Amino acid sequence: MSTTLGIYIHIPFCKRKCPYCDFNSFALNPIPEKDYIRSIINELESVIKKEDSIHCKPPDTIDTIYIGGGTPSAISPKYIKEILDKLHKSFKLKSEAEITIEVNPAAVDKDKLKEYKNFGINRLSIGVQSFDNKVLKILGRIHNTEDAVKTYGDARNAGFENIGIDLMFGIPEQTLDMWLTAVEMAISIKPEHISIYGLTIEQDTEFYCMQKKGNLILPDEETYILMYESAIQRLKHAGYIHYEISNFSLPDYESKHNLRYWQGLDYIGIGAGAHSYISSETWGKRFWNEEDVFKYMDKIERHGNAASGMEILTKEKAIREFIFLGLRQVNGINAKRFCERFNLPLTDKYFEVIPDLKKNNLIEADGDIIRLTQRGLALSDAVFTEFFD
Repeated sequence: MSTTLGIYIHIPFCKRKCPYCDFNSFALNPIPEKDYIRSIINELESVIKKEDSIHCKPPDTIDTIYIGGGTPSAISPKYIKEILDKLHKSFKLKSEAEITIEVNPAAVDKDKLKEYKNFGINRLSIGVQSFDNKVLKILGRIHNTEDAVKTYGDARNAGFENIGIDLMFGIPEQTLDMWLTAVEMAISIKPEHISIYGLTIEQDTEFYCMQKKGNLILPDEETYILMYESAIQRLKHAGYIHYEISNFSLPDYESKHNLRYWQGLDYIGIGAGAHSYISSETWGKRFWNEEDVFKYMDKIERHGNAASGMEILTKEKAIREFIFLGLRQVNGINAKRFCERFNLPLTDKYFEVIPDLKKNNLIEADGDIIRLTQRGLALSDAVFTEFFD
């Protein structure tokens, strides 16, 4: 059970929807930022008053705040400040609380970055995706390599000492050399955190339609795996710790907020489509908001909340989440902790699956710890399928 709380604020607006993106984001012009932020503040007030919705109640402690999107930097900084002011007034924040905002190079400048720093934001996540202009164009990004490098430099000049950048691989027309050049460029500027995401084609995206028509040719599986494994090797050699399937950090710079998700700790999501998890129920409870921006604002205006759904986890669902979230972390899962929580030995629950995965060099055991091998990390989706079929 959590003793602290994480807060996620969803800003769903983008200047343009990327062709691969299936996140809850909208390219609206004009952006209804004033009305939307009013709804965010009203939802926060509602959550604070509704004591049974959160285990950790004001003035208890928040140790992470994450402002994500969409593109949070697409809206006026004054609205970001308004949200943070509300959180400071309503909750007790740890003195070392991690406060992150996502920014895109085409939607931020040095003045915005300085304002964020003055507001108390102490961590940036920059959506670079690539340092290759050809790749950026394929991805539909509206920034170029020069913009990305400048944004990183402006962030350093603004005083940020904890910066993460996102990179993508497995992109149409991207070669292994192109990918590794991007990785080396990232290493050379030395951000504290680097995330590498393999492109997946999701339904209801432009890329999905292109693929169905045969107009999207992706790297083959062998190249995809080589891209992933080569990046791991380069990043580890450069001193980055591989702590989650897609995430690397310098020592002590892991994303504390994302670790909350993977470790099953409490968090509240505020905004259109935002999800929450509370561990105070027997096996945990998840709930989520209306995704559509205008329906979300209307629900908040009329009811004070925009709940769209809720799930009380069963024991079996909690087990699945324990396995999935635990194996995503490079340190793996603790079989002793599994048994203590579920009163069931892990090897009894998966007496056929675990030996087969070991035989195929997809997982390994070290005492009570079971983790993905290097091959298992690259083929994690296949491993999860074996556990959950």
